[in-house]
Amino acid sequence: MTSVVGTLPTLTAAKFRRDTVADIQQRLDRAGEEMSTGRKSDVHAALGLRSGELLSVRSSAASNENFLTGNRLLANKMEMMATAMSGVRGTLQDFLEIAIANRGTPGPTVQQVAQSARAAYDQVVSQLNVTYQGAHLFSGTESGRVPLQSWGQADADTNLAPRDVLAGIVAPGLVDAADASTKLGEVAQVFSSTTGGPEDFEASFFNGTPLLDGGGDPSPRLTARIDEATVMTYGVQANDPPFARALQGLAMLASVDPATVSDAGAYEIWVDAAIEGVLTGIDGIRDAETLLGTQQRTLDETITRQEDRGDVYERHIGVLEGVDAYEAATRVTQLSTQLEAAY
Repeated sequence: MTSVVGTLPTLTAAKFRRDTVADIQQRLDRAGEEMSTGRKSDVHAALGLRSGELLSVRSSAASNENFLTGNRLLANKMEMMATAMSGVRGTLQDFLEIAIANRGTPGPTVQQVAQSARAAYDQVVSQLNVTYQGAHLFSGTESGRVPLQSWGQADADTNLAPRDVLAGIVAPGLVDAADASTKLGEVAQVFSSTTGGPEDFEASFFNGTPLLDGGGDPSPRLTARIDEATVMTYGVQANDPPFARALQGLAMLASVDPATVSDAGAYEIWVDAAIEGVLTGIDGIRDAETLLGTQQRTLDETITRQEDRGDVYERHIGVLEGVDAYEAATRVTQLSTQLEAAY
């Protein structure tokens, strides 16, 4: 009986020592983890009632980061749009250096005008058919569709190329001033997207979102929510009036070679209207670039605010989740000493 009674305290003491060693070892492991990661090993247990605060801050930080990621992509997209529009304006201005010398009467470079107009037309089409991450930037909401047909490319639905549409109007050429005026009106109607037939600009030239919907109301433009309270409308389309007017001017000179127009009145009306269309297009494109630049500045300011806000969230999370490196190292040292003593 005496041996049994004497053994129980010994077993209890041994178990206590094992539990003590295990507890110290567990705390030492946690302290070592915190020293290496800089974070509390059990954040919610350490914060207690402040765990809800951490969840709220993390949720806000995640939302802010989502907006920031989307806005950075949008900023890149808008920069590509701005570059493309600047390129279009440059192409038109380069063309005018040749065409403007032949305004009113044929000049020394009149033989180059028609060929230059065709080349400029296709170059503008190529510049406006630019894509970003697989989406066409100037097709409107129908970004999966290539916005413009090149001069000789037939539309899949109408089987007409821009060249064919213009040829159907101007062939066999300009007879006199009255004939030029009549044909100029027909061409203007095509590029105003009001004919509703296969020769319509939005039928055989442009494949994206129409300017007007079926009810005659403006079609929705591309939009992006850049923060909780702001939705930005930023879409520029290749069928917007400035681009259509510029393309009309190029198409007129590509379809009727000014060098072949013998009637002075017809020449003056046709060439002057075509050049005026290109000039009007350049002015409109410049206005569109200015508006886009304003939107880019707004977006840049939003991104800056969100980056600053993200830094604040990170610091707040660091305060809630982080541990003092010196304090963690001190605990590791103390617990190591305790563990050695317990052993």
